[in-house]
Amino acid sequence: MKRYRWTRLDPEPTLVQGLAESINVSMPIAAALCNRGISSFEEARQFFRPSLDDVLSPFLFNQMKLAVTRVLKAVSGGEPIMIYGDYDVDGTTGTAMLSLFLSEMGARVCHYINDRFSEGYGLSEAGLDYAVEQGVRLVITVDCGIRALDEVQACADRGIDVIVCDHHEAEELPAAHAILDPKVEGCSYPFRELCGCGVALKLVQAIVETQGWPRSRWVQYLDLVAIATAADLVSLTDENRVYLREGLELMRRSPRESLKAMLAFMKVKPVEFDLMNITFGIAPRINAAGRMGSVEVAMRWLLAREPDEAHRCATALEELNASRREIDAEITTKAETMVAGHCASYCSSIVLYDEAWHLGVLGIVASKLLDKHLLPTAVMGGANGLIKGSVRSVDNLNIHEVLQHCREHLEQFGGHHQAAGFTLRPDRLAAFRERFDEVCREMLPVEKRQKELLIDAELSLDDITPNFLNVLEQFSPFGFANREPLFVTAPCRLVGKPKLLKERHVKFMVQGERSSRFEVIGFDRPDIYKDLERIGNVAPLQLVCIPEKKQWNGREYVQLRLKDMAFSEHG
Repeated sequence: MKRYRWTRLDPEPTLVQGLAESINVSMPIAAALCNRGISSFEEARQFFRPSLDDVLSPFLFNQMKLAVTRVLKAVSGGEPIMIYGDYDVDGTTGTAMLSLFLSEMGARVCHYINDRFSEGYGLSEAGLDYAVEQGVRLVITVDCGIRALDEVQACADRGIDVIVCDHHEAEELPAAHAILDPKVEGCSYPFRELCGCGVALKLVQAIVETQGWPRSRWVQYLDLVAIATAADLVSLTDENRVYLREGLELMRRSPRESLKAMLAFMKVKPVEFDLMNITFGIAPRINAAGRMGSVEVAMRWLLAREPDEAHRCATALEELNASRREIDAEITTKAETMVAGHCASYCSSIVLYDEAWHLGVLGIVASKLLDKHLLPTAVMGGANGLIKGSVRSVDNLNIHEVLQHCREHLEQFGGHHQAAGFTLRPDRLAAFRERFDEVCREMLPVEKRQKELLIDAELSLDDITPNFLNVLEQFSPFGFANREPLFVTAPCRLVGKPKLLKERHVKFMVQGERSSRFEVIGFDRPDIYKDLERIGNVAPLQLVCIPEKKQWNGREYVQLRLKDMAFSEHG
């Protein structure tokens, strides 16, 4: 019955009781807060009421004054400035933000973003040549540059200053004019979890404060920062929580022309715009441009000021995303047919290769296979006589560490805890497969492969009151380091018969100990439908779920979004 491993978190009872009393919330809500490190009235206030007043001074970056002085000199002197961004959502939104802001100041601005396939990540020779052609004297990087030692030195040799706005770690720093990166050693900025666009925002904020302009001059870009923050899966705590909430509100209240055009395609009203619309709507469309080798389309859309131009670019992005989905679906289908044969020989991982597979969707395919099979997954395609791959991992396995153990077979690799990329020669493929599976088997024993659900507290259905739901809504927006609160219900009973929607989703009704009844929806859980059909209302149920307020045809109701289910041992 259970698909996942349930882990009940157990905060100190006296701490939970004290917090519940001090902020007047129920015990399950207080437990969920304590599980997020929130145990006092003031901490709860900051969590529930994040404010722009809580944003840190940009001058806590050691070299911020140096960066601001150089930018202002370039603007006043009419020097061409180039914004050099990465090709993902974080890099493109940050590049657009700096381009818009500096243009508004009267600067001469151009931008450059690498082609994902021919140039790859980071500063490239072609990009530097373009800077020279444009007469650029100042380059500002976004979401890249901190590891570009040779490229930054090449800029210096050509008389070009570089300001690095990045959020990645590096052991050795480039000889840049100024470095803004909260993760490098010696940086005194106390919040390390900004995305690349967020770091670029701090530069904008610092310029605004230096010039004595109103706060609105940098706050107007929080929509772009919110998109980057959500898409880049950075920690949704502290400053990032402020930027995301304020940015979402800005998009609902006063969306820029580019967003209006895209929302029309998505059939979403601005007032209803939320985090899910970024994650599953805006971000995939921006990324589709880079994945399909047309990143400049995304840049034109982000920079569009007129409705006609915004509509044209949104249309082009929509078409690119449709093409990306077709390719992604085709490769996923073929990959699924290969899994059984592969797993007959390798039981601890999935490593699939087809020379013809499109490199731009490998990560998406790997993520889909991972979600279904819960095994570390590498998906690879051919590229100029080499093999390039994307790998995705389960929560309990650091995939970058796995690749380190396989490095003798790789030409290069890089990435993070759960996602990475790599390149190898075709003659090393078999050895890599063998070693990758061996390392995964050693580092990820069978008992740790089942996905874990962290449960905040037990919840009686009768405790799901309007006040409970109002407070629960304020936990959002959800993401990395601010997961959705999960509750396990006290034993409840099935009412009526379950329904299977689109052969994928289960919907049914449950009732608590007293009269409380709630609709339950379990997405992509046809297995639960089969179990309920088989057992019916004979045995009590326990649900791991998230209560949510929903609206349909003008009617508001409460729905329990199901993550997992078991038959209760009680009753």
